[in-house]
Amino acid sequence: MNTITRLPTHTLGYLGLIPFILSAFAISLEIRIFNTSALLIFVSYSAIILSFLSGVMWGNNLNHNESSTYRYALLLSNLFALLAWFSLLHSTSNYTWAIVALMLGFICIRITEIKFNSGHQDEYYQQLRNRLTTYVCGLHAVVFAIT
Repeated sequence: MNTITRLPTHTLGYLGLIPFILSAFAISLEIRIFNTSALLIFVSYSAIILSFLSGVMWGNNLNHNESSTYRYALLLSNLFALLAWFSLLHSTSNYTWAIVALMLGFICIRITEIKFNSGHQDEYYQQLRNRLTTYVCGLHAVVFAIT
């Protein structure tokens, strides 16, 4: 990945953590954001980001379909998107389940990316994704602990 591509990838990746951080902070203080439960904001943003990563994985595998296993990666990308959707639907009745399911989704999609896409991504991007996944999962653990 060249320097021109790295800056927006790095910047946007870390800016994407802000809604996680702000909503986790609001959950800890038991305040609402835009007259909406901070838990709902956290879970819905998490589901959107997991769905986004599923779409990225879908696109990466369509562009690199010379592997005999790319169909499994396409199937998994759809399963992760469905997990995000089901977590969002189920969140209003059980936030704890949704938080755990989404955290596991982030872990599983990262493992799947490593298995199926690491040959197509440079080391910089791999390290960035590892850090971002660690931060996101850590925030999920914090929210799980305080709810």
